[in-house]
Amino acid sequence: MSKVFQQEEHIKNVLESVERAMYDDAGVRLKDITGVAGAGASILSGLSIGVDRIIMNPGSKFPLHIHEGAHLLYVLNGNGGLHIDGVDYALRTGDSVYVPAAYPHGVQGPLDDNPLEFLAFGVPHHPIDSHTRMTLVRNDEDITFLPGQSAAEGALVR
Repeated sequence: MSKVFQQEEHIKNVLESVERAMYDDAGVRLKDITGVAGAGASILSGLSIGVDRIIMNPGSKFPLHIHEGAHLLYVLNGNGGLHIDGVDYALRTGDSVYVPAAYPHGVQGPLDDNPLEFLAFGVPHHPIDSHTRMTLVRNDEDITFLPGQSAAEGALVR
């Protein structure tokens, strides 16, 4: 654990930095989803903490997946959906969501023509373009929201 403040790692602007592609655990690029690396650091016993800005364009989704650690999502702009524990929830600007470690969930991109942008805080934290950032749940149903309908309206096709 570094006890020294390092400006280049500990101060990052997630609104002005370069967007990078994101990938699933098999190295497949996630269509119409990019991320901006935020501040991060190694903490206790090499465990990492960090935050990134995720930008989901219309038609995009994170399929059902898990992370090794817990994370918090904070919606900066837009409307989308969250599928967790078999239930669909509408997300809108200002919402915050806690997702426990190793808990299957999916995120539906914007349900209109505007991008869905959110901050993702994670412990442990993996880089935006890392293939270890998430693990897809491949033995479950694919989750797809119908265009133009909100998650709260039960707009799923299975």
